[in-house]
Amino acid sequence: MNDDPAKKVRSSRLGRVAMLGGMAARLAGNAATAAGRLATSASADAASVTLHRGVSKTLARHLGEMKGLPMKLGQLLSYIDDFIPPEHRDTYRETLRELQVRSRPMLWESIEAMMHEDLGAPPDALFDAFDREPIAAASIGQVYRAQLPADFPDVALRGLPVAVKVQYPGIADAVKSDLKNMDSLVRAFKLALPKMDIEQSLQDVSSRVLEECDYVAEMGHQQAFAEAWRDDPQMAVPRVIPSLCGPRVLTSEFIDGQRWDEMLLSTDAAQRSAYGLAIFRFVFHSMYVHGRFNGDPHPGNYLFLPDGKVAFLDFGCVQTYDRASLERFAHVRNLAHAGTRGAAFREAAIDAYGLPREADDELWQAFEDYLYLSFEPLLAPQPYRYSRDYTGRLATRTAEMKLLVAKKIFKVGIFDTKRPGSVFLHRINFGLNSILAQLGAEADWPAEVDVIYRAAGLKV
Repeated sequence: MNDDPAKKVRSSRLGRVAMLGGMAARLAGNAATAAGRLATSASADAASVTLHRGVSKTLARHLGEMKGLPMKLGQLLSYIDDFIPPEHRDTYRETLRELQVRSRPMLWESIEAMMHEDLGAPPDALFDAFDREPIAAASIGQVYRAQLPADFPDVALRGLPVAVKVQYPGIADAVKSDLKNMDSLVRAFKLALPKMDIEQSLQDVSSRVLEECDYVAEMGHQQAFAEAWRDDPQMAVPRVIPSLCGPRVLTSEFIDGQRWDEMLLSTDAAQRSAYGLAIFRFVFHSMYVHGRFNGDPHPGNYLFLPDGKVAFLDFGCVQTYDRASLERFAHVRNLAHAGTRGAAFREAAIDAYGLPREADDELWQAFEDYLYLSFEPLLAPQPYRYSRDYTGRLATRTAEMKLLVAKKIFKVGIFDTKRPGSVFLHRINFGLNSILAQLGAEADWPAEVDVIYRAAGLKV
């Protein structure tokens, strides 16, 4: 990956198209190299390894430079197994995982100018110490470590180590250009992974990436999550320092812990299951009890602490739900738990997820089977262990259902995949479930859901 600092993200629509063109040309070169290997070795396996190794490196380099929407897709590829052929998943995960926490940095002068503009003074005037080397960098911004002044107005926070997240200069305009370049993005990714359902992935990512440019909203969400989990022994959410936040700067308490890959190498199955249960509880308790769903579960957004806690980072993509929506979600789960199928289950699912009321019996059966598969971890004999086999079956069933919907589109109309209920279902099935499958998390999941429902005052 190119680590030379850039002054700002290239943000014009034509500039972004040119960058995609460069990536496409490099991907074509990867294919030519693989073809040459096949011609000389007569080994399809060797050619395939060469192709996917080259493709993964090309994606890591170019997506890390582009940031924004393309890099968000690269992050998905780094942890959602279902997009990648099984025999090549380790190659992509190894190469693309840096996109979770690290990419090409921005020039310090650009970052300093942005902080001065947002906060009214340069970093050296606002902090007792400010490390100019970023400790993490992702699709929208990069993070620096700093220390609050010894004379900070809040006595309890004086000298506190903090993390300062700063947006890349030009990133908001770059994201807007990406949204106008969807066709070009689709074509470029199809060269890399022709079987990947890039259209659906782009729809999901694009629905949230602009939200993540709004650091004022993110500050409010993080404050709400921090307050909700303040006294929990398993969870940690960094406190926000509002006086050092702005439209493009977010300052919060620094938390030190193991990153995802470090945790996987140093824990046993029991500890990974404990972490998985904590993540599961954080997601669903936050949603049903506090009405907030953090919609970006990926490995770069967790830290694992020595005392067994999980720290949750990044609240740029939060969906809020009203009580009526949560009751509808819970009702569908309760019907599935009771084994209810047919008209009653169909009506509940239509209300909860916005499924098309005009679906015929064949399409409805596909929806019903898909929803029951989605609930498998809650319906199967307990304890249940999440696995890649499960997420693979979900991906296969999803692809089959989409083909069926496409065949019947003129009869049932367009399925609104951006309805909050549909977005929730999609992000659970292809975000949280992938996380839990990588952990191999095992627990009595319905018992945990029952505890959450009772805390929320919902029917069990």
